[in-house]
Amino acid sequence: TMPNLRRYRDGAKKDGRFIVVSEIYPTPTSDVADVILPSALWVEREGFFGNSERRTQHNDQLVPKPGEAMCNTWQLIEVARRMGFEKQFPWSQETYIEDIWNEYTKFHDTPKHRMAPYKVLKARSGVQWPYVDGKETRWRYNGKYDPACKDDTFDFYGKPDHRAWIWLRPYEPAAESPDREYPFWLNTGRVLEHWHTGSMTRRIPILHKAVPESYVEINPEDAKDMGLVNDSKVKISSRRGSLVMKASINGRGNPPKGMVFVPFFDESYLINEVTLDAFCPISKQPDYKKCAVKLEKV
Repeated sequence: TMPNLRRYRDGAKKDGRFIVVSEIYPTPTSDVADVILPSALWVEREGFFGNSERRTQHNDQLVPKPGEAMCNTWQLIEVARRMGFEKQFPWSQETYIEDIWNEYTKFHDTPKHRMAPYKVLKARSGVQWPYVDGKETRWRYNGKYDPACKDDTFDFYGKPDHRAWIWLRPYEPAAESPDREYPFWLNTGRVLEHWHTGSMTRRIPILHKAVPESYVEINPEDAKDMGLVNDSKVKISSRRGSLVMKASINGRGNPPKGMVFVPFFDESYLINEVTLDAFCPISKQPDYKKCAVKLEKV
């Protein structure tokens, strides 16, 4: 999933690099690994999920782990111990999940911002933080629900003036825009059936059969100008790399004129060799959602 992928893959192959991969299935990343640690799938280990709704959900181990697979959290602990950090990780393999949670909750341990205890999370299907006096907070900063508010109105108590802060930033142009040599915008993303790189979903027969390979969606007018029809072979090139794949016209998506869309789930078509790794200086998020490319009929 790394943008400008060739740069990072070539870097991983340099002398002196040592790449450790914790993985469930073989991937292009494990192809460049020096060590592969077999990991347990989420249903094969105990753990927690948290989301932007402030909801924490505990899950028990549901099925046995295959072979020598282990939770990637325990792998990190074992590696840390071998690096000399035994004192920082004193937990046993039988109780380390609960121990980690108990340590994590110390960072929120104030009367109005506590997390739900481990036993409560085990007993319930999900609990919203903050968890105060046995109750979860459904709406934060709302005085009717959030015990940290000073009154019954909205109180953004994290700020000195108790009001919400909205940051306005000036427009900045994209790091790379279409020009005469590379006249199209490239946008990348997902399809419904496959999650991210498809390393798991492509192994599910019904999902793989629904979308067996990646493709490039092209606006019908642009396709007509280039003499392209569905399944025509198209070469997509940027200043960083290129690949050849089939065209999709009036299919699932219909991008605007001057833009093409490529899903990135298919390791047979590494579109991230084409994408851009310029990044936002504030969020550090790479700008691989848009870059300039050219199209050629093959």
